[in-house]
Amino acid sequence: MPKAPAFTVLCVFTALATIVEPRAQTNALDALYAKAKAEEQVVLWGAQDREIDWIPAEFAKRFPGITVNWAADRAAITKTITEHRAGRYSVDVINFSVGGMLPLVDRRLLEKPDWSIFGIDGRDVLLDGTTAATHNLVYSIVYNEKLVAPSDLPRTWEDLLDAKWKGKLVASQFLLPRLLGFLALEWGEPKTADYARALLQRQDVLVTRAPREGMLHRGERVVAVGEFVASAIQWKSMGMPVTWAPMPVMPAAQFGAAAVVRAPHPHAARLLAGWLATNEAKAARERLRFDADVRPGSRSALAAALSRSGGRVILEDVSNMKARAALYERLSTLVTARAR
Repeated sequence: MPKAPAFTVLCVFTALATIVEPRAQTNALDALYAKAKAEEQVVLWGAQDREIDWIPAEFAKRFPGITVNWAADRAAITKTITEHRAGRYSVDVINFSVGGMLPLVDRRLLEKPDWSIFGIDGRDVLLDGTTAATHNLVYSIVYNEKLVAPSDLPRTWEDLLDAKWKGKLVASQFLLPRLLGFLALEWGEPKTADYARALLQRQDVLVTRAPREGMLHRGERVVAVGEFVASAIQWKSMGMPVTWAPMPVMPAAQFGAAAVVRAPHPHAARLLAGWLATNEAKAARERLRFDADVRPGSRSALAAALSRSGGRVILEDVSNMKARAALYERLSTLVTARAR
């Protein structure tokens, strides 16, 4: 019998691989679900209610029989470390900023699960295999579209220093220093510090702990500096006359999910952490909370809109997060002194 051409043999093996690999993933996922279901519940911690309160209902659609008990606390990372030091293990999964999870990585408090069974792209596995990327929060400007014409919008961050914006800008005490930390990666610390002083002193930007959306809605201030794009989309969905505009450089904070070592429900922990990084969960998060994945290969509507805008997204990752955090800490003193 004549031998099949090498190319034909290669095609057959490739076709078999495309069938076998998804089947193996499905079998592994089914096995993990069976073990997780026997544990009946999973404990999830995050920073804010809106970031995680949607998860129990959506997770139950995909994996019924497992109750997601959740708690939101900005100090969730510190609390996890404290509990482990005391020999208490009450949390299974952390869904938090990747930079915020570094202390857990340094203390080896995060598992290294098999992310491949969820079909997660290897580029989205971070922090030495412990964390999978879930979504990004992208910084730009948000404005009252009834009071600011598109033709008058600032086209760059430096345009906000134009005299016409004096007394018309607002910024979050929490977000503005973090934006400055990202910009300092691009501009250098001296230029960024000068920019911050000009915003605060010359432009009289209102730095506040209060919600900015009401100020924009009422026209007390017309442009919010360094606000999240997702926030603008959410506020607009609530009927407020606000929207976002692209900048040439738009930083993107990175969030991820991780299973904690010594989790009380270890199989459910791996199942929930992995599911949170799937396209299914990302789509649900964007639909319900407007927070989207904008990493390369993302299918999100926001990623497409950012691409069309022509702006460049700076992703927070392991190569820049420590430097950005250090810059944020030094530059934040300029901002907090003006907060009211």
